[in-house]
Amino acid sequence: MESTVTVPGGRRIPRLGFGTYQIAPRDTEQRVGEALRAGYRHIDTARYYRNEKGVGAAVRASGLVRDDIWITSKLPIDADGADEVNRAVDATVDALGTHVDLYLIHWPRPRHGRYPRTWQALRSAQAAGRLREIGVSNFHQAQLDRILADGGPPPAVNQIEAHPHFANNAVRRFCAERGIAVAAWSPLGAGSVLRDPTIAAVAREAGRSPAQVILRWHLQRGDIVLPKASTPQRIRQNAAVFDFALDARQMTRIDQLDRGEAGRTGPNPERL
Repeated sequence: MESTVTVPGGRRIPRLGFGTYQIAPRDTEQRVGEALRAGYRHIDTARYYRNEKGVGAAVRASGLVRDDIWITSKLPIDADGADEVNRAVDATVDALGTHVDLYLIHWPRPRHGRYPRTWQALRSAQAAGRLREIGVSNFHQAQLDRILADGGPPPAVNQIEAHPHFANNAVRRFCAERGIAVAAWSPLGAGSVLRDPTIAAVAREAGRSPAQVILRWHLQRGDIVLPKASTPQRIRQNAAVFDFALDARQMTRIDQLDRGEAGRTGPNPERL
């Protein structure tokens, strides 16, 4: 299995990422450093998380070649238009102390109707050489259609909630048909997913942890995954997902856990 996804611009995104949501700024450098030592080469952050500075510090302290690490960050949730986008890019680069590989619109907030203008501002920043790759997060089909209708290349990535209880298959299919890579935030779902009897049974069969089984399910579906973890042991365990495979029957059993909207654990983007 390939450990990277190639986006239309030709760059390769590591499919195993480390999520930093809710990691306190004071803990970020240590936690991200542990992830890099465990083999993660994709770190996901955001202006909203207030921990970009710690991400950059960990990358510098790692001793790794910068181009071997992929950093994803996201605009402030209320960013709107060229001036605010450019200020946000400056703030992210300053906090990281390095370039950002992928910059996303964090939430479309369709009720405000401003995301097409913000997308155009991101495209302009990319054309000016200020951003390498651009994408979106939490976009449904209608919002994707809106920005694609303006022409130009599609977003490199759509980062969405996805896990066995909320597979988000309609959005995933839509993205696949248009060459948009999908990254799963909250890939392990809530505690109920990790405790699901089917997941536990497959984990016993595979001789793996429930979290490893869920992450492997994502990878075999073609997703980028961004698990969070709070201990070095869990960080290392979540990284050990490329040396085993689930068979077709096991994949189907996990597929059947999808609860549709009832399984969603985060906010519905349509209501923001």
